[in-house]
Amino acid sequence: MKKALQLLNSFKYGGAENVALNYSIILKKLEISSIFCAKNNSEKYINNLIENHFLYEENISNHLISQVDYIFIHSNLNLLKLLKYKILGKLKGKKVFYIQHLHYSEKKFVMLSLLINYICTDFIQITPITSKLVSKYIRIKKHFIINFYITKYKKESWKEIRNLIRKKEGILQDRIVVTFSAVFKPMKNLKNFIELADSMKNNSNYIFLLIGDGEQSSLIKEYKGGNIIWKGFVNDVEKYLIASDIYCFMSKKEMMPMALIEAINTERKIIAYKTDLNDFMLDNNTFEKITSDTLINIDSYIKEEYLTKYDQLYALNKLQKLFDEI
Repeated sequence: MKKALQLLNSFKYGGAENVALNYSIILKKLEISSIFCAKNNSEKYINNLIENHFLYEENISNHLISQVDYIFIHSNLNLLKLLKYKILGKLKGKKVFYIQHLHYSEKKFVMLSLLINYICTDFIQITPITSKLVSKYIRIKKHFIINFYITKYKKESWKEIRNLIRKKEGILQDRIVVTFSAVFKPMKNLKNFIELADSMKNNSNYIFLLIGDGEQSSLIKEYKGGNIIWKGFVNDVEKYLIASDIYCFMSKKEMMPMALIEAINTERKIIAYKTDLNDFMLDNNTFEKITSDTLINIDSYIKEEYLTKYDQLYALNKLQKLFDEI
């Protein structure tokens, strides 16, 4: 069995770390095992690796590099660490993939591209919003693969999950549940979601479900309305999405949000602001403004069209093609 090395900054639950885990699950189905390498900042994340039968190391070494056929770089720090191995010829014969998780200014990307073009063999673009920069500065082989989410529950079980979660939270089955999930940072626009809930606090047909926590938690702590259920961080957001009717995606600046992909994969009705990325992901079913009217008349505003799911089937097809081209 061939081996892949997943290079991360640290073992924790975050965007790049979840992407690496999802990649490894799909690679395993393609008979490619994975070794993770990062600083240990989460025993829980490591336990997840162990449960999935993945190996892990805390430092890059000649021995580790020699074991693998493919290297996936998820952070710029590890791109720099690989520089000496490139110079010493240790990467010869290996496929080295750089996955760009963050959006950079052109000035920074120009400098970054020099390292990427020298060290890596392939570049994985995860979002359309970087297309101009990638086309202009990346000279190695390019692949367009949206970050994917592997759902835990089959569609046949959704009704039962919906009923269980609503019973647990004391939500009547006929209520319309509007959900928002994020780490509470300014760019996530938690304030907008709370203002939306406040505008509908006298409409008992709608319940607002808030999942997450973080530096802006004071905004929800100060809210006086009784129509928001705040769950904090939960281990299984997917269950709560299944129990919901509408997902609110309030961010306006994202590279490729996993929260939005999860909502698409669970076939929720999605309300999001009009941005280039959201238009791409939601087939232009987006809004300049999000108000109570948006929620109440959502069926007349959003076209009933199939959205591309970035799920296990998508991932298998994309990664199979990736390795077929090697």
